[in-house]
Amino acid sequence: MLRIVEIILAVVFAALFFVVLGLFLGKDARITRSVEVGNPITQVYDSLNGFHNFNQWNPWQHVDQNMQKQVSGEMYGVGARIDFQSTEKRLGNGALQIVQSGLEEEGVIRFAVDNDWYGTDKELVFRLRQDPKTRSVSVIAEYNVQYGWNVLGRYAGLYLDGRIGEDLEIALARFATNMAMVPMVDYSQMLVEEVDLPGQNILYVGGGIPAAPRKWDEAQELMNKSWQQVEDFMKANNIAATGPKTRVVNVLGEEFNDFSMAYPVESDAIAVKNNVRIGKTFAGKALKLQFVGDRLAIGVPRGPREALKAWAMTHGRMYPWDGSGQYDEWIGDDPATGYPLTNVYLPLIK
Repeated sequence: MLRIVEIILAVVFAALFFVVLGLFLGKDARITRSVEVGNPITQVYDSLNGFHNFNQWNPWQHVDQNMQKQVSGEMYGVGARIDFQSTEKRLGNGALQIVQSGLEEEGVIRFAVDNDWYGTDKELVFRLRQDPKTRSVSVIAEYNVQYGWNVLGRYAGLYLDGRIGEDLEIALARFATNMAMVPMVDYSQMLVEEVDLPGQNILYVGGGIPAAPRKWDEAQELMNKSWQQVEDFMKANNIAATGPKTRVVNVLGEEFNDFSMAYPVESDAIAVKNNVRIGKTFAGKALKLQFVGDRLAIGVPRGPREALKAWAMTHGRMYPWDGSGQYDEWIGDDPATGYPLTNVYLPLIK
């Protein structure tokens, strides 16, 4: 009997010691990890400010690559939400929802975390800090949780850095790798629109233009000759253009570019001859940017065409990698500046 009492007292004292010691542990926890990327801060912010690129930074992708996900609410910013279900016991079911986002001096995107893990007021926060000299961006990921008087939660917090810290490290490394593939164009001052293009009938003359060396005068001369052939055909057949002259991209390559110099027309039942052909521009969803400036800059590494690609990648959109279907409308001169005005289009694919 005495032995039983001793065992009971030992268990009680052990439990009391466990509880008392737990009360001296932290009532909250903050786990942080960071990575540096060379992209403009707008690109970084746009990539994280929603769930369109979630697989690029999902902290638990490596734990369960088959987790089920359902996006709801807003597309970007506050109100965007993702619910997930996992058969992995460590993850279970839960949700992330953006409750704060903004890009001022520093970027902040705050996600409320709703799952079965210990603690309350759980949140995942991304902070973006741009170096004023190098312009590189530090992406700081935080996981914050409150345990209050939950003793078991406080003990669980002892292992949080190793587990959640590893999750954040893997997620940030994967995010940095994906960001390295985005063209380094700061599109923050450019107005990019997502539009539905109906597709236009066009009369065109195709022609290859050497990409290297890129001599704009020679390229311009070749393009003008092709446009002139279309104009001569239209004049001879009394055909009117229904819009500005258009340059359609067939192939963009390192050594060779293939464009079609075109004019939009009303009918698709025109008997063509010689080098003149009839076709149709891309129909479907596309990105549009109205560019004011030298048209030589449209295809340069930091020009409008690359800006559209960067915007597409940071907003979870896909486009033809071979450049096919892109086109620009040569409208004329901007009355305010006198510089050429061009509508640049990038087709999107599902």
